[in-house]
Amino acid sequence: MRAVADTGAAEPADMKQQTLRILIGVALVAATLVLLHSLITPILWAGLIAMSTWPLRQRVLGPLGPRFAPWPAAALLTGAVVGAWLSQAWNDRLSAPGELSAFVHSLAGEFDFARGRSLAALVAHDTMKFFFCVVVLFFLYLDGDVLATQIVAVVTRELGPTGRRTLALVVSSIRGAVNGLVLVGIGVGLIMTLACIVAGVPHPAAIGLATGVLGMVPFGAMLVLVLVTVYLTAVGSTAAAVVLLVLGSTAIFIADHFVRPKFMTAGTRLPLVLALLGIVGGLETFGVLGLFLGPTLLAIVVAIWRELAVDEPGGTDRLALPHQ
Repeated sequence: MRAVADTGAAEPADMKQQTLRILIGVALVAATLVLLHSLITPILWAGLIAMSTWPLRQRVLGPLGPRFAPWPAAALLTGAVVGAWLSQAWNDRLSAPGELSAFVHSLAGEFDFARGRSLAALVAHDTMKFFFCVVVLFFLYLDGDVLATQIVAVVTRELGPTGRRTLALVVSSIRGAVNGLVLVGIGVGLIMTLACIVAGVPHPAAIGLATGVLGMVPFGAMLVLVLVTVYLTAVGSTAAAVVLLVLGSTAIFIADHFVRPKFMTAGTRLPLVLALLGIVGGLETFGVLGLFLGPTLLAIVVAIWRELAVDEPGGTDRLALPHQ
């Protein structure tokens, strides 16, 4: 009887300790979020970039072997990712002779000292975000494998095999979203650039860039195509407008309905309609970052639902269709 009483007394004590541990953990997470609230966006961007480009890091380190120091590879990859963005910004705005001087003079001429403080604060804030995004990305490339091992260990211990499968799904979903949105957008942008060059449309590179960026949003690339077609019709190039509209529409249709869904649903089995809903809802809620967070969140929800909808782990769905 004493053993039973001791066991009964031990169980509430264990429950109290577990509850206290959970409360402390939640409090620490909340305090961390409050502390880093202004840097959450660059941290998330760095994490998304690191996860989506991690296979590239492995390919860089693989042939070099363990004797190669990890930090040069981290610096190389960070420079490649950030340098591409800076190079594009320079080429678009300041590459031509005299444009940098004209840009500075235009800013000086239009500067309003009444709003100077807010403008300077905004620029400084965005610069800080960009800087910390680069710093976090570098250290993720440097020690991301250690962090990934720790995350897998914690998730497996606390949530079991289901949590580990969900974690793998998160990584797969993020990579699929990045590949489906960015890589396909780049491909459509290149096709649009070449088509504009053939059709004689001015500034084909800018139009291709706009197509690639807006192509990450459903129907965004089609909007650019329609505007270019209207321009060609207005200047009298009706034949070129028709050809561009047909070829562009075909390329965008193939990219949106076949290529992009293959990337975004690979490994996640996320239905296309949910991927589209995640893109639109994420964009409206979180901005550009939501393009990647939206499909990932829905992929996690679908994965949890599928886990709940089976008789036991690894089983089949409870609600089988009549013909199955």
